[in-house]
Amino acid sequence: MPKTGIDINSIRVDIKINQDTDVVDLEVAHNLSNTMEEAQVMFYLDALNGLTYKIKCELENCAFQGALLREIATLRESLDELVGEEELDEDEIDFEPDQTLVDLIRERRSKSKSNVVDFKKKLH
Repeated sequence: MPKTGIDINSIRVDIKINQDTDVVDLEVAHNLSNTMEEAQVMFYLDALNGLTYKIKCELENCAFQGALLREIATLRESLDELVGEEELDEDEIDFEPDQTLVDLIRERRSKSKSNVVDFKKKLH
């Protein structure tokens, strides 16, 4: 439900924790522009519903994933100290597609029976 005091095109999720009972309470609010396309509004409201579900029903899973990410960051820091950050960056592979590949993809996209798949930023 839209609330005043929220910037335009913003969504707010407040998580309140009762440390004695370990109960988590959520408050969500949004202020989406009236000029925003209906499909775009529905996408963000669906995303908000999904986030609300994840927080309410899968908070332990989110915490587990967060712990894994924290462990990865710790391991990366240890590796940087052990090997040196500059040396790790040298091992990265930069990919530059051959111009022939780029031309072939463009050609196949223009054909009606293309088997080239475009990956868009948002799939919904």
